[in-house]
Amino acid sequence: MRDENLNAALAEAGRISARDADLIVAFVDTPESLRAALQQARSQLMKAVPIWIVYAKGPGHALNESVIRSALRSSGMMDTKVASVSSQLTALRFSLRKSD
Repeated sequence: MRDENLNAALAEAGRISARDADLIVAFVDTPESLRAALQQARSQLMKAVPIWIVYAKGPGHALNESVIRSALRSSGMMDTKVASVSSQLTALRFSLRKSD
């Protein structure tokens, strides 16, 4: 999905190596793409680097807030923020759940 607001935000962000990431941004549109994004980001997530999951707003999409929250919470992550990206996209930020 093309989205001018997301493209503009990413264009302004500094690109650094995966080893030194401050955060991860993943656009997902299917459960498979969500699993793939988490697998690809696994090593950084284990270092407590937060991940923004960007997905389409509204009904009729393969992913929604409930599915994403359930998947990430069951894998030890906690949602810490929500943001509107544009009229078409929204995002949830997750971080590794802190141990007690």
